[in-house]
Amino acid sequence: MGSSFSLSAVALTVFEILNEIFIAVGSGASGIIVLVNHGLKTNEILRTLMVTTITAGCLIITFQTTEMMKASPKKVIFITGCDSGLGFSFAQHACEMGFTVLAGCLNLESKGAQSLRALFGEKITHVELDITRSTSVQVALDFVNEILISNPDYQFWALVNNAGVMVFGEFEWLTDKLIQKQLDVNLYGTFQLTKAFCPLLRVHRARIINVSSHCALASLPGLSVYGATKAALKGWNDALRVELRKYGVSVVLFIPGSFITQSNIMGTQVENCFEMYNSFSKEQLEFYGDYFNRYNNYLNAIGGSRNIEKINDSALYDKFEKALLELPPSSVYINESFYYSIYHTLFKCTPVSVRDFLITRFMQMPSYTVI
Repeated sequence: MGSSFSLSAVALTVFEILNEIFIAVGSGASGIIVLVNHGLKTNEILRTLMVTTITAGCLIITFQTTEMMKASPKKVIFITGCDSGLGFSFAQHACEMGFTVLAGCLNLESKGAQSLRALFGEKITHVELDITRSTSVQVALDFVNEILISNPDYQFWALVNNAGVMVFGEFEWLTDKLIQKQLDVNLYGTFQLTKAFCPLLRVHRARIINVSSHCALASLPGLSVYGATKAALKGWNDALRVELRKYGVSVVLFIPGSFITQSNIMGTQVENCFEMYNSFSKEQLEFYGDYFNRYNNYLNAIGGSRNIEKINDSALYDKFEKALLELPPSSVYINESFYYSIYHTLFKCTPVSVRDFLITRFMQMPSYTVI
C-alpha cells in the first residue's frame, strides 16, 4: 500500500511539473515570470529552477528563427577539391543555384575539371590549387581578390573546405607516405588555406564550410588515420567557430554521408594497396598474407569506378543549400540515412564491448582467421 501511494505521488508530481512546463511555454515570457513568482511564494526553489530552465530552453528552440538567403551571381563561393567526388558535385550544384563558383582543382586537366568545363563552360571558373603548397594557396587567394576587385558589387560568400584524401587499410599497413598525405591534405592544407583566406572572410563577413565525415563522430577500423584527421578537423572547427563569430564570420561543420561507390575518393586504393604490400617485412607478409589479399579485394570491389559523375542524393544538396544560405547557419549539418543514424546513435550510447561489435557489423569487412 505504501509503495503504491509513493508511486502515485511521484506520478502526480511529474504530471504537475509537465503541466507547468506546458503552460509556461504556451504563455511565453509571462509564463516564466508567473512560475518564478509562484516558486518564491511556496519556497519550492529547486523545482521552480528546473521547470524554468526547461521552459526557457523550449522557448529558445521554439522561437529561434532562420532566414533563407538567395543565391546570386554576385555571391562568390570558393570550393576546394573539385576534381572529383563531393567538390565536383558541389561546384555543379552551386552553379545551378546561381552562385559565382570558383572551383579549386589540383589539376586543371583532370577528368573532373574537363567535365566541368564541358558541362558549364565559363559559368564555373577553375583555379589550380594544391592546398599543401603555400605558393599555390597564395596564387589562388590573389586570383580571388582580383575577381572581387574587378567586380566591386561582388561579395565573397563562402569558403568550402572540401579537399581531402582517404586511404583504407589497417594502421600497421600504412606507410609513412600514406599517413603523411592524409595529414597534409585533410589537416595542414585546410589550416593553411583557411588562415590565408581569413582577412578576406572577415572583410566580407563570409562563412566557412568545413567538410568532415561521420568518421569524426565514430572512427572506424581501417580508417584510423583518416578518422583521426576528421576528428581533429571537427575539434579545430569548433574552436574556430567561436573565434570568428565575433568578426561576423560563420563556421559550419558539414558531414555529407558515405558516397564511396559514387565518388572517386578510393580512386588510388589499388596503388595504395601495392605500396602497403611492397613495404611489408617478411614476417608481415607471412602473418597477413591471405587476410591482406581478401581485405583489399573486397575494397577494390566496392570502391566504385573511376568515372567522374555528380553524386545522386537530393538530401545531400538540400543540406548543402542550407549550409550556404541559412542565416544564421546551424553549427553542423549532417546528411545520413536512417541506417547510418541508428548505428551512430548506438555507437554513442552502448558499452565499449557492444560498440566494438556493432562497428564490426557496420563495416562488414573480411574477417581475420587465426592460422
